[in-house]
Amino acid sequence: MRAKSYIPVFLVWIASIFFFTVGWTYVQVQEAQEKFDSGMDFYEKKMYDQAIEEFAQAIEKNPDFAKAHYQRGLAYQSLGELEEAIADYTAAISLGLAEAKVYYNRGIAYYYHDYLDKAIEDWSRAIEIDPDQPQIYQKRAYAYLLKNQYHKSWEDVRKLKALGYEPDPKFLDELKRASGRSE
Repeated sequence: MRAKSYIPVFLVWIASIFFFTVGWTYVQVQEAQEKFDSGMDFYEKKMYDQAIEEFAQAIEKNPDFAKAHYQRGLAYQSLGELEEAIADYTAAISLGLAEAKVYYNRGIAYYYHDYLDKAIEDWSRAIEIDPDQPQIYQKRAYAYLLKNQYHKSWEDVRKLKALGYEPDPKFLDELKRASGRSE
């Protein structure tokens, strides 16, 4: 009498688990995307509390959804909830969304939270990623001014002008007064 083989039963069992897991993950990702899209609709209408709820549900369904963390960070920042915004930007970066706009916006949140060194660090990283964004130089130049690092502020003014943009006139007057130079 031959021994009965259990290998096919085992393979069927493993295949079933695999396809169930893949199918379940696909459904979760799709549901997360739907919540994200809904959150974007609320965000565009400046309904930030509702947007935060939708982004939170998207993240709950797919914790690795970097864009949902980023967008929720923007919504939190719009409400002045800077710690939450910083946490979401940091999560987005750690999940691979290391784009200039994420560092730029986290820098703004740090700036308004009076973490100038961290703001400068993030804006510097954003410039490394995308050196052609004048608003980043403008923000960093102002932060350098506040830290009395006038030479660095002037460097950013020159970079801003090299990109074809004029710095904010009030800022430029303040930098001239503070540094005692005209450029």
